[in-house]
Amino acid sequence: MSDRVTGLRGTALFLAIAFAIAAGPLSAQQRPLAAENFQIGSSGSVCEAQGASLRGQRASVFDRKWSILCRDASVAVGAAFRLGPKSNGGQAAAGLECRPASSQPMEGVGTVAVSECREPSGGQWRTYSYRTGRALFVVQGLSGYDSALRLALQSLVTNRQVSGEVSVVRTGTDVTIANSDARASDPEAIIGQGYRRNNAGDYAQAAELFDPVGGLPADASADDSADLVRRRHEMAINRALQLSNLREFAQAARIFAAAREIASNDPIQTRLSRNFEAIDALNRADLDAGLSILARPVPPLAVALASDDRQVRIDPATARSLNTGGTAANAAIMGQEVRLTIPERARIIDAQGDQIRGTFLRLQGKLDEARAALQRAESDALAVRQGRVVSIVRLRSQILSEQAAVAEAQGKRGEAEQLLRTAQTLVETQYPDSVSLNSIRARLAGFLLRNGKAEEGRSTYRGIVENIAGNRGALVGMSNLILPYIELLVGEANHNPAALADLFKASQLVERPGAADSLTQLARQLQSGNSEAADLFRNSLALSRDIERNRIRIAQANAALAAGLAAPQLSELNQTQQRLGAAQLQVLNRLAAYQQFRSISRDTIGIDALRGVLRPGEGYLKLAQLGDGVYAVLVTPQGGKGWRLDKNVGEVTALVNALRDSISVSVNGVRSTFPFDLDSDAKLSQTLLGPMRAELGGIKHLIFEPDGAMMQLPINLLVSDQAGIAAYHRRVEQQGGDEYDLRGIAWLGRDHNVSTALSAASFRDARQAPASPAKRGYLGLGENQPLGPVTSLAAVRGASSSPGEEGCDWPVATWNNPISASELRDAAGSFTGSGSRLLVDADFSDSAVMGMPDLADFRVIHFATHGLTNAPREGCPARPALLTSFGPGASDGLLRFDEIFNLHMDADMIILSACDTASQAGEDATREAGVLTGGGQALDGLVRAFIAAGGRQVIASHWPAPDDYNATGRLFGRFFGGHGETTGAALQAAQIALMDDPETSHPFYWAGFALIGDGSRALVPN
Repeated sequence: MSDRVTGLRGTALFLAIAFAIAAGPLSAQQRPLAAENFQIGSSGSVCEAQGASLRGQRASVFDRKWSILCRDASVAVGAAFRLGPKSNGGQAAAGLECRPASSQPMEGVGTVAVSECREPSGGQWRTYSYRTGRALFVVQGLSGYDSALRLALQSLVTNRQVSGEVSVVRTGTDVTIANSDARASDPEAIIGQGYRRNNAGDYAQAAELFDPVGGLPADASADDSADLVRRRHEMAINRALQLSNLREFAQAARIFAAAREIASNDPIQTRLSRNFEAIDALNRADLDAGLSILARPVPPLAVALASDDRQVRIDPATARSLNTGGTAANAAIMGQEVRLTIPERARIIDAQGDQIRGTFLRLQGKLDEARAALQRAESDALAVRQGRVVSIVRLRSQILSEQAAVAEAQGKRGEAEQLLRTAQTLVETQYPDSVSLNSIRARLAGFLLRNGKAEEGRSTYRGIVENIAGNRGALVGMSNLILPYIELLVGEANHNPAALADLFKASQLVERPGAADSLTQLARQLQSGNSEAADLFRNSLALSRDIERNRIRIAQANAALAAGLAAPQLSELNQTQQRLGAAQLQVLNRLAAYQQFRSISRDTIGIDALRGVLRPGEGYLKLAQLGDGVYAVLVTPQGGKGWRLDKNVGEVTALVNALRDSISVSVNGVRSTFPFDLDSDAKLSQTLLGPMRAELGGIKHLIFEPDGAMMQLPINLLVSDQAGIAAYHRRVEQQGGDEYDLRGIAWLGRDHNVSTALSAASFRDARQAPASPAKRGYLGLGENQPLGPVTSLAAVRGASSSPGEEGCDWPVATWNNPISASELRDAAGSFTGSGSRLLVDADFSDSAVMGMPDLADFRVIHFATHGLTNAPREGCPARPALLTSFGPGASDGLLRFDEIFNLHMDADMIILSACDTASQAGEDATREAGVLTGGGQALDGLVRAFIAAGGRQVIASHWPAPDDYNATGRLFGRFFGGHGETTGAALQAAQIALMDDPETSHPFYWAGFALIGDGSRALVPN
C-alpha cells in the first residue's frame, strides 16, 4: 500500500510541466520592445513587465501589452502598451474614470501626458502616455507604484532597460491591492502563477489562482470568445486537480464534470483534461479508471496550412494563435524568443500522458509495459527542440524516477539507483531547494533505506526535513515519500533520544489538507493588506523569490565549473546570496512580532524548545496521519516516546464515527442523542492512549494536537480505565439502570486538564503571550435575526460563477433558527465589575462586528450562533463562517474566517458556542456538526483566524451546544464563576459538575467544548 500511495502523490507535483512553457527573462542583447519579459528598474521593489494578450483589442500585429508585476503585490499593479501611431489609447484606458491629461517632463523621454484615474472599486490609478511618429506608448497602474510606471515607460520609449529605484508609496486606499480590480491581471499571467504554485507544491494557493474567471464580455469577438473559453476550461481543470491533490475529491469531481460541459475541441485543452483527470484517478488510487481516461480519444492536430484546392487555409487553432498577442507567430515577426508551437506543446503533453500511463502500469505490476510507456514518454519529451526546453526538467525527472521504480521492482538495483541520481542532478541544477528536488531526494533516500545503505538514506531524509523546516514549508504532496523515515524513527524513538527528536521535527511537517487551504487563504489576506505587517510580509515573499532565483544561478554556475567551464560570476552570486539571506532574516524577525504572521507561519520547533516551555506535570501529544497509518509523539519535560497506532486510518475513523453517532447525529433534520458507545470508546482509548499509560499518570495537563479523524472528537471523553465500563454494563443490563446515567466512568477529562494545540509553535506562542490589557470584561454576540418565510435571497454568499460550484449557496432557512441569547445574558452577569455588552438580534450583523471601533477593548468575546464549517452540499467547497443577522451595505449574514482574520481584537478568550445548522442543508451527506469539524476547516480556519485577530485562547464546540437541562448555561456559569483558577481548571471543574449529574453525565452535555491555546493561563472575569 505504501508503494501505491507513493506513486499517487508523487506524480501530482509535475502535472503542470507540459503547459508551463514561457520565454526566459530579457537577455543582455534584447531590447524591451522585442522581449516577452523585461525587468523594471535596477533596485528597490522587484518589478518586471510580463507579456500579456490584447485579445480582441488588438488593432495591428505590432500592438503589444505587458502586465506590470511586482513581487510585493498579489496581483498585477499596472499594464504597459505599445500601440499603433493612430491609436487613441482606448485599449489601455477602458474601464477607468480619468481626469483630463496634463503635461509634465520625464527624463529620457520628453513631455508626457499624465492623467489621474479611478477604477470602479475605488483604487487610485495613474496613466502616462507618449506619442511618436511610429507608436503610442501608454503605461497605467496603481498610483502607489508610480516609480515603476515611470521606469516602464522610459524603458519602452528608449527601448533599453532604464536603471532606477522602484519605491512603493503606502498611502492607504491608493495602494489597496486587495480591492483593486483584475484589469491588469491578465488570465495568462494568472494561469502561469497557478502553474508555478503547483510545481512548488502549493496546491491550495494554486487552487485559489485557478478559480475560473467569470463569463465572456458582451463585446467579445468570436476569436476572443474562443480564447476566453479555452482559458476558462484550463483554469477549471487545473482548479479541480489542485483540489484532488488536497484530497478534496468530491469537489474535484464536481468541477471536472462542469469543465466537460465547457465546449472545447482544442487539441491542447483536451489533452490537458485527459492527463489531469488521470492524475485525479491516480490520487484516488483508481488505477483502472485512470487507464481508461488515458485511452480517451483526443482531437488530432490539424494541419496548419491546407492547399488541396490551391486555396491556402489556416486551421482554427493557428488562426486563434495569430489573433492573440505573445504567440509564436507574432514573436517571430517582432524578433522575440519563439514559444513552442501547438504541435510541440501537444507532444510534450502526450509524453506526460505516457509517463502517467507508465505509473499506472507499474502499480498494476505490469512492469514491461510500464517500462515501454516510460521510454516513449522520455523519447517524445526529448524530441521537442532536441530536449532544450527548460520547462520539461520536472517531467524528465519524474520519468526517470518512475523508470527507477520499475527497475527496482525488476531487481535491477544498480540501474534504479543511477536513474534516481540522474534525476536528482537534473532537478538540482534548475530547481535547487524546491519541492521537486526534495521529492526526488526522498525517493532516493527510501531506495537507499531499502537497499542496504541506511546511513546515507537517513542522512538524506534528515537533510530534506531540515530544508523544508528551514524554509517554513510542509511535506506537501510528498508526505508518503517520507513514510520510510517515519517508520525508521518510530522503531528507534523509545530508546534513542536523537531519533525521538528527529521524529518530532519530521512529524511537524505533516500538514492537514484543511490547514493547507486555510493557511493559503489567510496568507493571501495578509499579503493583500495595507498594514505594516502586510508590507513586511510582501517584502519577505519578494526576498524569498530573489533568494530562490539567485540560488538557481549559483547552482548553474557550479554546474558550469564542474563541466570545466568558466563561471566568473560565482563569487558575486555567493555574496548576493549572503546579503539576501541577512535581509530575509531581519524581515522575519520583525514579522515575528505580529500575531497575524505567526498564525499563518509554518513554524517548527525542536524538541528541546518545546520542553523549555513545558512545566512539570505536562505532556504534549501530537498525532500525524500519513498514508494508512496514524503516528503519535509524546513529549514531556524530561522524556517522551513515539509509536504507530495499532489501528489504521479506516479503523480509527470508524471508531470516531461510532462515538459521534452516539453523541449527536441528525437524520432527515431530526437530531438525536443515543446511549454512549462505551465499548468503542474503550477500543479507541486503548489504541491512542494505551502505549502511554505509564506516562499518563504523571501528566495533569495534556496538550493535544489532533490529526485525521481525531479532529472530530474531544480527547477528554476517552476512558482512562475500564473498571467503570464493566460496572455500567452490569447496572444497565442486570439491574435495569438508566443507560444515559454515565456517572462512575473514569473519563480522561476528569483527572486531566486538556488543551488543544494547532501546532507546537502555536502552543509556545500562546504560553508566552502577555495577558490582554483590555479594560472591559465581556462582549456577547448572537441570536441572529431570522429572515422569515422566504425562499431566495440574492445576497447570500456562497453562490459562485465558477464551474462546478453552481448551487453551493446556503439555503435561506439556515438563518431562521437563531440560538437564544440567554447563554450570553447569564455569562454577562459574571462581569459586573468590569463591564459587559451584548450585541444581539438585528444589531448582530457581520458588518456591525467588522465595524466595531472598540472590539479590542473586551477581554472575553463570546459568540452564541450557528457555525457553518462544512460544505452546503457534497462536492461544494467548505467556507467556514459564523452566521449573523443581515445588516446594511455589503452585509451578507456571514462572518467568514477571512473576515475574522482582519478583525482587531485584544482578548484573553474567544468563545464559539456554536450550534450547527447543517441538518437544514444536507447534513445526511456531510454528517458533521459544530465548530471543530468539517475536514479541519474549523480548527484550521475559524479558530486560527480568531487567534490571528488577537485572541489568546479559543473555546469552541465539537457539536451543537446542548440547551437541554440548561447544560451549556450551567457549564459557562461555573466556568466564569471560578476565582483564581486557570482557564483549563475552570473548564474542567465545569465539566465535572455536569459529569456528576445523572441528567447531564452523557458526554453530549459536558464534553463538547475544547480549549485551544494554553489552559494554564489565568481566568480573571472581574
